[in-house]
Amino acid sequence: MTASVQYWRLPEEEADMIEYLRSLGSVMAMPVRTVANVEQLVWRPVEEALQEADPTFLITPQKFVADMKLHIDENGIAANVVTTPALFYSRGQLIEQKTLYSTSLSVEWDDKPAEFVRWGRKVMQWVRRVAPGWYRYKHHRITTNAEAARAAGMEMVF
Repeated sequence: MTASVQYWRLPEEEADMIEYLRSLGSVMAMPVRTVANVEQLVWRPVEEALQEADPTFLITPQKFVADMKLHIDENGIAANVVTTPALFYSRGQLIEQKTLYSTSLSVEWDDKPAEFVRWGRKVMQWVRRVAPGWYRYKHHRITTNAEAARAAGMEMVF
């Protein structure tokens, strides 16, 4: 079963998520990209990895890093975002201080370790708490700060 939470948050609110993830123990992240060899797929502490400008990451507790599954094709090697026990984090973007693209966390729960599933559900519940508002459609959430920006004229885009 797939789970996801799509929401709008201001870029500076990402620091709150990093702080929360760090409170859960050693959490690692890796940009989602295709590389030439597996040694280029490097997990780093979440607070370090998310300093990079990449738009998408896998995020997981350190103990599940070794469980990464690979996707190999003619373009190279990448972490398999469906079968690896990690949350897929798609970072929203703010364009010219007037357009905010949504952020999302998603995961396929099937065939994942129970301990990872408990951890991932806890993270998604936290996101739902810090993004308590609803925007446009059922299941699309918005933080209080992003809602204030929207009310002041910022455009929210999927």
